[in-house]
Amino acid sequence: MTTHMSFHPGAQKRHASSVAAPKMGGKRGFTMVEMLIVIIIIGVLCAIMLPKVNLHQFRIDAGVRQVQGALMQGERYAVQRQHDMVVSFDVAGKRVLVIDDQNNNGAKDPTEKQLVRPLEDGVRFLAPPAAINGGTIAAVTGAGIKTLGGYPSIVFHRDGATSSPLQVYITSTRPDASDFKGLTVTQSTGRVDYYSYRTGTWKRGGA
Repeated sequence: MTTHMSFHPGAQKRHASSVAAPKMGGKRGFTMVEMLIVIIIIGVLCAIMLPKVNLHQFRIDAGVRQVQGALMQGERYAVQRQHDMVVSFDVAGKRVLVIDDQNNNGAKDPTEKQLVRPLEDGVRFLAPPAAINGGTIAAVTGAGIKTLGGYPSIVFHRDGATSSPLQVYITSTRPDASDFKGLTVTQSTGRVDYYSYRTGTWKRGGA
């Protein structure tokens, strides 16, 4: 007996399609928990491998640069403008004042400009454990320091010289002697030098 088999064209196409079509496997992405774990691991590695940053030193260095910049600006303007420039130190207020003393009277008149430079947060003027090259121990000191407007001050003259030699000391608000930095001004030339306090002695250049 002969058996006749018939195939429906549509069924054949569906069968062929199901056989030929490859099975697509979905790619699994990272879950939120896995991503958080990776971030935590990276943070721990960074904390271990990166050197510790001394934020106090960064702030002190920035404070020293501000004061040094004010002193150098006072000298430069005195020479350029050919009249006195007063640099005053508001120790309690932690700021430096640069006064354009056009009439050379050693005071700020209403028409004269004044530049105010506040210190960085966490930085202050303070008397050091020892003075640079000996002498009086104070936050701001010098043989001929004037008191102008209630603040210790020096005057830069038109030739760049100052009214007094100067020593000014900057440190952090924490009680650590190694944080102290110092600036000196040479009276005859107005030159500003930078010092750092290390192992009980002052070293020039911040070394």
